[in-house]
Amino acid sequence: MSDTPKSQLGDLAGLDPGALAGLGLDAGALAGLGGDCAVTRQSLSGALTARLDQVQAEIAERNRAAVAAGAGTPGWATEISASASLSETAARLQAATAALAGTAHTGPCTADCGCGAALSAAATTYHFPAESPLACDLAADDGDIHDRIGEWQRVLTRVDRRDALPDTADGIALRFPFDVELAASLGRLAAAEYRCCSFGSYTLVIDGDGLRVEIRMPAGAAGTMAAVVGRPDTSPAGGRA
Repeated sequence: MSDTPKSQLGDLAGLDPGALAGLGLDAGALAGLGGDCAVTRQSLSGALTARLDQVQAEIAERNRAAVAAGAGTPGWATEISASASLSETAARLQAATAALAGTAHTGPCTADCGCGAALSAAATTYHFPAESPLACDLAADDGDIHDRIGEWQRVLTRVDRRDALPDTADGIALRFPFDVELAASLGRLAAAEYRCCSFGSYTLVIDGDGLRVEIRMPAGAAGTMAAVVGRPDTSPAGGRA
């Protein structure tokens, strides 16, 4: 009898329990799925919410660790990569939660009820926590978020200085030595980041002061920006190369 719910779950979702466990849901919650639809929806909703809260807390912790490690360092790359993977997990949990809005029906779960849709929901968007309207398109540029981490690491090692922007509290200017190839790389990165996170502004400037990228974010994404590119320097600007 105890194996029946898991078999029903696999048949219902088109996924085996091992694949579903990739979401990190509690095994006890999974074992109860596949029975009465109303009960299943309530159980699954609670499990998804609890796991999403946990994952988002882990993302925040990884981002703080990335800032502490220093943008562009090996430790930073480890933390940012882990944060990106957690964001993908969070997106799957969010997609599953949204799919539960499907109309419940009387009787056991079927492939047509909200529970079945939740278990097979595709995830391409990560929504920031709480009531924030901000979201990242994880499928942008064929979902190459992990490849971009390597590109960011390469360019961040060449930053001369990080300056605060005078027009916003949630922005930063990354200053680099002038280099044509570096400018091209930064332009590609800025465009790719915009496709993923279009709530931000990314400006490449080439002038008498050299090369810089100005990044402006809404307040709700300031912590993520700091995790990726670092915080403004606190030392005087006079020492800039």
